[in-house]
Amino acid sequence: MSYTAYRAEESFLDQRLPIGRLNWEVVSYLIIVLLSLIAHLWGLDRMAMHHDESIHAWSSWRFYTGAGSFNCWGGATAPTYCYDPVYHGPTLYILTFAAYFLFGDGDAQARLPMALAGVGMVASAWWLRPYLGRRGALIAAALLAFSPSLLYFTRFARHDGLMVLWEIWMFIGALRWLDSGRARWLYLTAAAVALAIGTHELYYILFFIFGVFLAMRLLSESRFSRYLHWGLIAVFALCLVLMVINPPLPIGQGLYLGEKAFLVASALALAWLCQGLWDPRPLLTERLRMTWQTDRSSIWVALAILAGIYLVCYTTFLTYPPGAIDGLYAGLAYWLGSQQEYARGDQPWFYYLMQLPLYEPLAVLSGIGAVVAMVVAAVRRVLHSRRVAVVETEEEGEEIEEEPTSALPAWPLAPLLLTFWFFTSVILFSWAGEKMPWLLVHMALPGNLLAAWVLGRLVQLARHPDQPATAAQILVPIGSLLIMISLGVAFWRAGMSATGQAAQSNLLQSLVPLLVAGVVIYGLLTLVNQIGGRAVLALASLTLAGLIGVYTLRATWMAVYEHPDTPVELLVYTQTAPDVPRYVADIRTLAINLTRNQRSAEDAAGGITMPIIIDSGDANGDGSLAWPLQWYLRDFKRLAWTKKDAFQTNPGPTTFEVDLPDGTRGLAPIVLLYKPHVTSEVRKALEANYVQPYGSTGVFNWWFPEGQKCSPASPGYKRFYYSSWTSEAVLKAQPTEDGGRGGCGRDISAEVQGPLAPLVWPFMRENWSWLYPYLIYRELPEPLSPGAREMEVWIRRDLAGGVGANETTTSADLRLLAQAEATLPVGGTGPTGAAVDAQGNLYVADSGAHQIHIFGPDGNLIRSFGSFGNELGYLYEPRGIAIDAEGNIYVADTWNARIVKYNAQLQVIASWGSGAQDLGDGRKATITDGDPVKNAENPLGLFGPRGLALDAEGNLYIADTGNKRIVVTDTEGNYRYQWGYAGGEPGAFNEPVGVAVDAQGNVYVADTWNSRVQVFAPDGTGQVSPIPIITWPVSGWQPNTYDDPAIAASPDGKVYVSIPSRQQILAANLRGDVLLRWGGPGSGRAALNSPSGVAVSPDGSVWVVDRNESRALRFILPEVQPVP
Repeated sequence: MSYTAYRAEESFLDQRLPIGRLNWEVVSYLIIVLLSLIAHLWGLDRMAMHHDESIHAWSSWRFYTGAGSFNCWGGATAPTYCYDPVYHGPTLYILTFAAYFLFGDGDAQARLPMALAGVGMVASAWWLRPYLGRRGALIAAALLAFSPSLLYFTRFARHDGLMVLWEIWMFIGALRWLDSGRARWLYLTAAAVALAIGTHELYYILFFIFGVFLAMRLLSESRFSRYLHWGLIAVFALCLVLMVINPPLPIGQGLYLGEKAFLVASALALAWLCQGLWDPRPLLTERLRMTWQTDRSSIWVALAILAGIYLVCYTTFLTYPPGAIDGLYAGLAYWLGSQQEYARGDQPWFYYLMQLPLYEPLAVLSGIGAVVAMVVAAVRRVLHSRRVAVVETEEEGEEIEEEPTSALPAWPLAPLLLTFWFFTSVILFSWAGEKMPWLLVHMALPGNLLAAWVLGRLVQLARHPDQPATAAQILVPIGSLLIMISLGVAFWRAGMSATGQAAQSNLLQSLVPLLVAGVVIYGLLTLVNQIGGRAVLALASLTLAGLIGVYTLRATWMAVYEHPDTPVELLVYTQTAPDVPRYVADIRTLAINLTRNQRSAEDAAGGITMPIIIDSGDANGDGSLAWPLQWYLRDFKRLAWTKKDAFQTNPGPTTFEVDLPDGTRGLAPIVLLYKPHVTSEVRKALEANYVQPYGSTGVFNWWFPEGQKCSPASPGYKRFYYSSWTSEAVLKAQPTEDGGRGGCGRDISAEVQGPLAPLVWPFMRENWSWLYPYLIYRELPEPLSPGAREMEVWIRRDLAGGVGANETTTSADLRLLAQAEATLPVGGTGPTGAAVDAQGNLYVADSGAHQIHIFGPDGNLIRSFGSFGNELGYLYEPRGIAIDAEGNIYVADTWNARIVKYNAQLQVIASWGSGAQDLGDGRKATITDGDPVKNAENPLGLFGPRGLALDAEGNLYIADTGNKRIVVTDTEGNYRYQWGYAGGEPGAFNEPVGVAVDAQGNVYVADTWNSRVQVFAPDGTGQVSPIPIITWPVSGWQPNTYDDPAIAASPDGKVYVSIPSRQQILAANLRGDVLLRWGGPGSGRAALNSPSGVAVSPDGSVWVVDRNESRALRFILPEVQPVP
């Protein structure tokens, strides 16, 4: 009794392989499923967590960690997870709990259930072979695996990624049960229905879609089938009356009977069309009757499965019994009661008609083709029935049955259901108030399955089962491709904007490819006699489908992998900007470093006790930065969520104070604010103690440029929101106060266009010039730009280091002015170390560009050398530089863990030092943790070497920063001795960054994280004593900062120290007496925004590298002496 199954066909897929029972079909499926698994799991955590994703991930994390105090429907609370329709059904949270339990919590783990559901959806295509055919089912698996919208949102921590799996299981289970009667398919259907109910409230829409189709099938099989047509006509008439009157519904907000009548009429019209084509013999009623009579227990088991899954999900494993009642009605009450009118996103009616052709063109074209074929078939059936009736009447001379049996073949039930499902979904989701890009998957699923059926049919029509491919069959795709290329060139030339003679030239040039296309079309028509018209049409259609498939793969790559969190895609909406996870990573590093010495059982690794102030918006939560920061900072114990009024009211020195981990009260290390909340007074209060290392503005979340619905002349698709069909009352209405759908506050009736304007727009010639760049490269045309919400990141000045554009104030009326400026070449970034040779030439280590730049005494660039790499001759973030009397150059190749010696001709002549460990990204280091024993065992094993200095005896002093020591070699790299270890006592170091030697052989070490300079003197044995003769503090050098300050010594005994956090250079003598300070924020040659490297010229002038400004300044200093 299989009326829905597809005819089996023999093909190469049946050919067995010499490996067990495998054939090419099984191998093909395995390959597609494997590729789907890779596509779903690769880089799963790469995209920033979306606003909605972070809510679901965080709620699941609270469920997983037993945080308690969950908000339930109706204002109730529970100690464990409970259902709240605001955040949809419980299935996602239960499955994410399991992912966290197995693999720990994280972005990838939060998306893992949806990703595996996507793979399961692809694998489920195997069960569709009876309905799509073997080729069609294989095509379905490929389409489902690499559909842009399906792949994107099954790698997305939202419920829709799970729903598509339950939907395809409902479809498969119902059809397979109808055909076979096997209980397992009924159980699959029951489980899928239960899981759908437990996942998302849109199951109401799905049940309406399937319910209408099911009702039409039951009525057509019932005793009332003879009255069905008249009954439907009466329903259509009633719907038409309701659409005209459009009375409001007594339930919900903003709901009207007219729009509901339109939905019902549309669904019934499509179902009526299907009813005219399917096999009229009893199928559903017969299956129900047989099951009830012969296998009644399977019905009760299926109901038990449905009820069991429902109860487990909604009662959270029976821990919250009220959830069993809430799940029955709360979702409908919430979403129809308030959200339908609120219409989050406020998208126009054509929203999905814009997205579907962009991301699912095969589904759209297949759907249109299927409907056209259905209408043609329905008309043919009607005409055929009338002809049969006339013939029988003439032959028999008597009246016949009013509905004679048609000899035309009936359509299989599966493609009819897919067509109905696809188009009804488009209509219903376009009507829904909340139109969001993730809902596209519920149209893409039936659309791609329908496309697979259509393509399978085309493959069947294009080939002769018993004959090999002929030359004609090969020529058709080639000719079709040539026609498409010719037409594309013709339209391209015709679409080019020009006037006068140029326009005529373009027109003539477009005629040539049109002529070529005409000749090829004639050639294809001649092939009709050889292989048949259907085969030619099928082969041409498959060629077009292949081209569209290539475009779809590119669209998938761009949306899913190239820029998944960048709003050049219509799929991107309120997406967290990719900078936010980078901010969070830096905050975590800073937190670990800052609280390293306050670890406890609560904070074993350090970091989570650092306090952070975060803007929680106004009283209504508008402007809050909660999502995704609440997820990203979930482990932090001292998040101070602060309303804007708290810091906008009389902001002052204490506004941003919090309780610190050591029990004291002080300024919060980090302040994160919504940019519109930062008033001038708030900014002034922040600037006194904070800097913005990432610039004055950062994007928090953003979305595809939409335009303004109240400005029909402006760019963006929302200019078509209203049309000439919109009522005058709406066009003149005032905006709503709650942010829902409202008017514009002015009369725009004279500005709007016709209702079909958005559908016609892509076909208008003047739009082609930028439509192609967007389709192929996702290039947004001017003046479109993404919409965004902006934030500001403020880091306490003493913690910020040289990461960004720090700003301070200075009380000096006069400032030292540089006499020369050396600007890094284009591409230069992050300069640090500096040295000067005997001729006064300046050498700058450009760490970010992995190069050394050489400037003349006047600041003009002479030469650059070096590039990124690990091999000898390449550099990886070089820092320190030293130059000997012969002009040889010594470079601290920091992350290659070595010292490289170049001769005056810039040829590598020696290298020493090694890194035994790979720190990732090619960084190498030998890590001793500053332990004296390990230091001795690894005399030239370096960890991030920075500062270099040469003395008159040819000793090279290396600041082995990570290993907390100074290593001494000769100029050929032979190890001599070392001193230092991790600690804070004299002779110990904590992040020794810089080293310098004066004319007397005293060695000065910038012991940065100990906030001091230690001075070591020669001991008379040819070595330097490991015990300092003098130690003096440097205010502004802070622990756990990475801004690479520097130190230099002049022949006359002065020492120069850079203090990046205070934007100053300090000049002192051997004892640390301050002789001079200069620098400060601003622009021009008196400003130092992030001073790093320091070097003294032979003439006594001082070069200072200004890291953030990518330049170096030469200062001539006045004669100074310490105040007695």
